[in-house]
Amino acid sequence: MRGTLPKIYYGWVIVCVGFIVVTIMYGNKFCFGTLFNALLEEFGWSRTMVTSVFSVSILSQALLQPFGGALLDRFGPKKMILTGALLMALSLTLFGQARSLYGVYLSYGILFSLAAVGGGMVVNTTMVSRWFVKKRGMATGLVSIGTGFGLFVFNPLLAYLIHQLGWRNAVTALGIVTGTVIVVLVSLLVKNLPQDVGQYVDGMSADEYRRLREVIVQTADETASRPRQEWTYQDALKTREFWLILLAYLGYLFTWYSITNHAVMAMCDMGLSHITAATMFGYTGLIAAASGIVWAWLADMVKDRKTMMIISYLLFGIGCLLFAYNPGGPRMILLVVLVIGAAHGAAMTLSAVVADRFGVAAMGKIWGTITMAGLLGGAVGPICVARWYNPVYSYSSAWKYLALASAVSFGCMFFVRRNPQPFFFLNNYIKNRNEV
Repeated sequence: MRGTLPKIYYGWVIVCVGFIVVTIMYGNKFCFGTLFNALLEEFGWSRTMVTSVFSVSILSQALLQPFGGALLDRFGPKKMILTGALLMALSLTLFGQARSLYGVYLSYGILFSLAAVGGGMVVNTTMVSRWFVKKRGMATGLVSIGTGFGLFVFNPLLAYLIHQLGWRNAVTALGIVTGTVIVVLVSLLVKNLPQDVGQYVDGMSADEYRRLREVIVQTADETASRPRQEWTYQDALKTREFWLILLAYLGYLFTWYSITNHAVMAMCDMGLSHITAATMFGYTGLIAAASGIVWAWLADMVKDRKTMMIISYLLFGIGCLLFAYNPGGPRMILLVVLVIGAAHGAAMTLSAVVADRFGVAAMGKIWGTITMAGLLGGAVGPICVARWYNPVYSYSSAWKYLALASAVSFGCMFFVRRNPQPFFFLNNYIKNRNEV
């Protein structure tokens, strides 16, 4: 009698879809630096004005993210991603037709921010977290490396399309084609919960899942990587871990979004051609994607997944200092790309760190609020770097300030505990809530 093949756990299909969605969404988002020179030549704007377009988009996303988190908890990931894909296609299409700064602000600044709220990292990592517990670090990490892979694919792709079609036709084509791909994939494949396909979290049997729930309810295992309870949004706000993670993420996106906006232009200032610089920076994404797999695997092996974040922020600081003191030349630039790429790859498991500490019941709001703060940093960072830019000394001072921001993130994450602790003046309140 032939044995039956084991049924594939559908959660891995969800991971694949999430990876593709994140690759497309953030590929289109992080290739804005490749458009930098085209916008300078087209409109005659200053670097600060061009940077402000990206910052307006990030600021809008930051302000909208908490509402997106609430909608995610209510309507589920599938509807959110479909809406985000349609808005992305509309945004990039209108962006390609914009004739003024205000038109660019509206099309890319406002509409793309709505698209990122609907189909961005918060939605996709929350979706995956609902399907995994034991392998949550690996699952969310695999989805998150889409940000790096998108960087690798879309930067040189957009540079090529701009050379062949002009920047307007290039962004319009990307928006329509990639938006259609997301809509088709998500419509056909995405389910919100394992129970929707007759399965249980991590591919467990019904008996295994029932025993897991009993353990979670009846015990308070201090060494478990998952949280002892499903935290409410209000209770999470009262813990110091929430605010330390929030501040660390703010510093991280302050640094990372500044790099994505200015790295290509900085490389051009060092003597590289535009296409070469875009391709070189694209390697950052490839390194992030490749190393992200290793970091995600390690995240499930270590005692606390926050270790990956500590390594990430340390590497970002080193990478920025290397950029600040870089004499130029392909080999030295490649060293910077290697370090920054590895840093971004390690940063991709933060959503798992949040889920480990607060659970997934209110993760949309919790992760959404943390993301909002990070995006505020991401909106301010690129403008600060544009202001710090000096035509004589180039970006050297800016990279030093970014290294300092990374050091702050490192310090905040270092003091994050595995089990969230309330502020001392709220200790009795949290204790009473847990006993109830």
